[in-house]
Amino acid sequence: MFPHASEAKKGMRRGVKKVVEKRQALGTIQNNWYTVCAPGTGDDPYFTNNNAAKRGIAKRQGITVQDNHNSKPTTTIDCGATTTTTKTATATSQPDKNPPPQPQKCDAQCWSNYLWHTYGYGISPQLGLVGICCILTGMYFMAFGFRCFRATLALTGFIIFAAMTWVGLTNNEPYPGYPHQPIVYITVCVGLGILGAIIFMFFYCISLYFVGALGGFYLAIFILSWKQDLVIENNVARICFIVGVAIVAGVSVFLLERYIIIFATSFIGAYLFIFGLDLFVHTGFINGFRIILDHNWWHNVQYYVVTNVYIMLGAVILLTLLSCGWQYYWNVMRLHRFFGINVVEAGPVKA
Repeated sequence: MFPHASEAKKGMRRGVKKVVEKRQALGTIQNNWYTVCAPGTGDDPYFTNNNAAKRGIAKRQGITVQDNHNSKPTTTIDCGATTTTTKTATATSQPDKNPPPQPQKCDAQCWSNYLWHTYGYGISPQLGLVGICCILTGMYFMAFGFRCFRATLALTGFIIFAAMTWVGLTNNEPYPGYPHQPIVYITVCVGLGILGAIIFMFFYCISLYFVGALGGFYLAIFILSWKQDLVIENNVARICFIVGVAIVAGVSVFLLERYIIIFATSFIGAYLFIFGLDLFVHTGFINGFRIILDHNWWHNVQYYVVTNVYIMLGAVILLTLLSCGWQYYWNVMRLHRFFGINVVEAGPVKA
């Protein structure tokens, strides 16, 4: 009845389809530009040479990642007046027989930029506050973690809730950041951390097992941090490993409560102590923690394992052994204590 109406609908559909195709093409271009040209990706030779190769990107800025064995179409991406970038797409199913490129060494300027992106300039008040809190908390766990029942549970709840809050905030942080960023991070993390401390302090029957789980969580982070690309490179496998170690450590509290609690409190204390110390000495140790939990594209976290980082990792092992020895000797051998239970010698029985 209305032929013109049907033709108009068809024309409208074709127009909508073209708009969708243009938006998809624009999204692809923007994604390519961000992957290759985003701020920070070109300042790091390790990113350019290693991570870019993993993403199938070749960047012409002093270092070129190429594969001449296979024929691949390329797309030129303009990063500005002085940088030309090509994005390479694999056009064959044959495996790449070329050896993977080796990461370049970071020179003095690269290392200076790396530390500046990690810690900022000098020691800021917020980093100093967090560092002092981590050091004091670590010393408490290493010395009195097994002896003081309620306080240990409260601090465990505080750390778990504060860490979960930090992960949520940092992964959802927009560009260029939250307004009053240091205040947002400190107040929100501390507020929810206090809530977690109250919950764990009163529901001790359940929170007891989270002490072991937190120790397993830090142990998994510690194990993964021994390699520059992390010991487990696949993100899904890495998450499964962390969750699995935490669950096993938490369940082990039910079987070997005294020994698991001693080890967990010792390791938590040692890791937090070195973590807080690194906020002052600036070795890059904290980036092992950050690169595992911070997946925000705008942050572009890098992790270099150098001699100083190995020293910090070794210090964690040393402090853990010293704390385990001290807590076992004082609480088990001398005082015959159990975690949360005061054992008192029975008096004479009256007839």
